[in-house]
Amino acid sequence: MKRYENYKDMKDVPWTRYKIIVPTQEDKEELMEAFNHLHYSSDIDTENIAVNQLAHEYRDSDEGVTNNIIVDPELYKKLNP
Repeated sequence: MKRYENYKDMKDVPWTRYKIIVPTQEDKEELMEAFNHLHYSSDIDTENIAVNQLAHEYRDSDEGVTNNIIVDPELYKKLNP
C-alpha cells in the first residue's frame, strides 16, 4: 500500500482516484458522518495514502473543498440494478 513516507514531496504523491455514488443526500451525509468518525479514530493508519484520503471524505463544500461523494439517483440505479 502506498504510504506518505515513500514520497519526498506532497506533489509526488500518487493519489488514489475514486468516486462514491449514492442515491440520496441523506446517504451522503451518513457517509460523511462515518468518515468523520474514522478521521478522528485513533485506530487507523493515516500514513496510508488511501486510508487518509477516505478519512477526509467528511469534508465538503462548506469548508471550501469538494469530496468524492456524489449524489446521483439515476447513476446509482444504473450501477445497482
